[in-house]
Amino acid sequence: MIRSFAAALLALPVLAGCNTMPKPCTSEWFDWKTERIIGQFAYEHRSEIGRLRDIAPTLLDTGGGSSKLAPTAVLVLTAVGALQLAVDFGQDAWPEVQSAVSECSAPPQAARLFGDMLRREGVDERAVRAIEDLGVMVDSLTRRG
Repeated sequence: MIRSFAAALLALPVLAGCNTMPKPCTSEWFDWKTERIIGQFAYEHRSEIGRLRDIAPTLLDTGGGSSKLAPTAVLVLTAVGALQLAVDFGQDAWPEVQSAVSECSAPPQAARLFGDMLRREGVDERAVRAIEDLGVMVDSLTRRG
């Protein structure tokens, strides 16, 4: 009897941890839900993100330490696969985010979520800004379906 009681007490923290989903449509829930979806996308595209993280600083270097993007930033981003990564995000992860938050009032913009994910993954800020500048294109791609 005492063993059963002790086992039940030990199981309480584990069982309590199973119900950690925040209340729907709160900011905590939105963060929790999108992190799960975007985290899965980042995991599935880790090689492409890694390539972007490794190559972008060199390809986007404008010389002289300037923080301005090179005029050929779109070509550079295409060369390192960033634009295809953005398209994949718009076709794979973004519909899941939209579906998850469809009952809530103000869904986020795909480009902002994509840029935030790239920053968390350590991608060069210049590359992230260039991709966010192309956000209108990313967001328009996500509205097509």
